[in-house]
Amino acid sequence: MRLDRHGAIVRGRIIVALLTVGFLLPVQRLEAIKRDTCREIRDRYEGLALRLRIDLKAASGAAEPNLISLEGVDYPRARSPVLFGSLETVFLQRIISEGGARLGLTVYRSAEEANRLRASAIPGPSLANPAYGRTLATFARQGSTTVMLELQAGKKDPQGQLDEIETLLDRVFYLKSEPSPEDMENFVRRHTGMPISRLRDLTGLPEERIRTLLKEAAAPASQDAPP
Repeated sequence: MRLDRHGAIVRGRIIVALLTVGFLLPVQRLEAIKRDTCREIRDRYEGLALRLRIDLKAASGAAEPNLISLEGVDYPRARSPVLFGSLETVFLQRIISEGGARLGLTVYRSAEEANRLRASAIPGPSLANPAYGRTLATFARQGSTTVMLELQAGKKDPQGQLDEIETLLDRVFYLKSEPSPEDMENFVRRHTGMPISRLRDLTGLPEERIRTLLKEAAAPASQDAPP
């Protein structure tokens, strides 16, 4: 009995020591985004129609569909379909701090669609409609998606946060520039299955040039095909 009691005392002291060390170790915390920084970004970009530089995937499930950081673009739900494609013009409806070092963007196809979806009649919450929350979320996701910006700059560096947010926004949208002619032609080469009329609308290229690019893109594939 004495040995068991002594062992219990020793184990208790070890646990207390480990807890003490744990409290003393530095904890890595995500810095919050400064409120004034968030407000300035909202004033600059919220409510604008912007052209996409990348594809945006549809929101489905709990995982963020589009995650942007200085390390690159990540699609946590790889199987989610593309809702808005690159070169499309979309409506940045909302920018909001999501806590920690994250800034969330809500993107619709257009301002008109955003207004229509919000104003559409959705059955209200009632005992007869217990799935109201899920119905509303599903309805909204049909025409919108979210983008999450993850910052590295800390709260004590507001100018650094501001610059980083604009850098990340420019990775999602053509923020301060337009696609180059080379960007347009590469887009056509990558989207050989898209109708010519749609390619013309997105790129502004003449139909003859689009047909030439499609033929050039198809030539290597025909050469690689077995006889």
